[in-house]
Amino acid sequence: MVAALGLVVLASVITPPAAQAQTPAPAASQATPPPPPTWRWNLINLTRVESWHFFEPPATGGNPDYTFIANRLRVALTGTWKRFDLSTAAQYVQFGGLPPKAVGPGPLGTGALYYQHASRTDSYGAYVRALSLRARLPHGVTLQGGRFGYTSGSEAPSGRPKIEAVKRARVDSRMIGEFEWSLYQRTFDGLRGDVDRKAWHVTGTWLRPTQGGFEEHAGASLSGIDVLAGTVALRPDVALPKTDLSIFAYHYDDDRQVAARPDNSGRTASRVDVGITTLGAAAVGTAPAGRGDFDWLAWFAGQTGSWYGQNHQAWSLVLETGYQWKARWQPWIRVGFLDASGDGSPSDDRHNTFFPMLPTVRKYSMTTAYATMNLRDLFAESIVRPTAKITARAAIRRLWLANGGDLWYAGSGATQNTGTSFGYAGRRSGGTTDLASAVIEGAVDVTLARHWSANAFLGVIHGGQVVAASFPGRWLRFFYLENVVQW
Repeated sequence: MVAALGLVVLASVITPPAAQAQTPAPAASQATPPPPPTWRWNLINLTRVESWHFFEPPATGGNPDYTFIANRLRVALTGTWKRFDLSTAAQYVQFGGLPPKAVGPGPLGTGALYYQHASRTDSYGAYVRALSLRARLPHGVTLQGGRFGYTSGSEAPSGRPKIEAVKRARVDSRMIGEFEWSLYQRTFDGLRGDVDRKAWHVTGTWLRPTQGGFEEHAGASLSGIDVLAGTVALRPDVALPKTDLSIFAYHYDDDRQVAARPDNSGRTASRVDVGITTLGAAAVGTAPAGRGDFDWLAWFAGQTGSWYGQNHQAWSLVLETGYQWKARWQPWIRVGFLDASGDGSPSDDRHNTFFPMLPTVRKYSMTTAYATMNLRDLFAESIVRPTAKITARAAIRRLWLANGGDLWYAGSGATQNTGTSFGYAGRRSGGTTDLASAVIEGAVDVTLARHWSANAFLGVIHGGQVVAASFPGRWLRFFYLENVVQW
């Protein structure tokens, strides 16, 4: 909160005084008092049942079949003044039935990860999710400090609903996100400044993530990690016709006391030693075409820096397109391809595996069995809305490793400040690249009443030769059902 209080002082200093009136000011007794603050509260309770059949492990491995239940209650209170917003939120998470023997080789699904972090079947925790002050200054300037959420890609709304729909689904959180789907989630302590103009938007941020994700001691600051983020967004038609363009730069520095090194070198480490700079751009556009709208997306990131003393050079490219008909059910078909570089030589002094920092990886790995590292992902998906209260989607994917000399990675970034969990982990590839011959996924979201909704997901993977290097069984099945009540 020191940062937040500092913003209050800064705002009072840089806000220009009102121009002097040409007539005498009214007497104090006649002056109009400032409006009182507006207070709003919000409550969200989510209950989820997850069921797993992970790839069948060797006879000496863990148990791949289990079901567990979890509940997350979030209470938020927001106060709004003429120039300031105060945001607060607290969360309580409780699990039941986490699997104690679902490890080997590696964690067999998310239940195993929650159990590993808690060492018990009923992991639980209460923590501060948000506590920040935001100042709205003249000339489109805003400053924010304290504990708040941050999602890369969402810094500057374009003003075009269809472009925003593509950004929310396919750009947000690729590099920095709140790990939203995990029960404990992630938030950030830091400072943020924005300057907004009609044609462009600039954001600069310093962030320190909190523990969370699978870690029950959520909310504690990850003091070993610092992230600097800067984004310049040019709204549609400023630089490219009908296209929203953003240029971003991130610097990630990590020296946590975590004894893990997720790479193909086979070397151990007593603590993290990573410093990586990422430069990139994203372009998202839409245009009317025939009886609907055509959309496109291009996203690229290049990286340089140091990985445990090795020279780090990596990159990732995303190309996608889609078409949505203006018809009953609003059918939307999209196809795309992701290529994230891998490392081909474990013995040299270079590290070439793309590092996505702190994403919400489940946006891009719905079945949560892989990360966007050393990966090639070719997909097609369809989305329909039979009614205003029902949305259904289905997708099919083909997965390869970018380099057979590297690992099959999974994870969503840092979860703890000390210990043995980096936040990413890798399994051997067997020297091949065929990760999954088919990934089939389906989801349904239903609004049941004004304050009540439910959603369900089913994902099935048929593993390739990479999976066969560690698991005799080639099939994975993941199902969950959620019930959400909010006020």
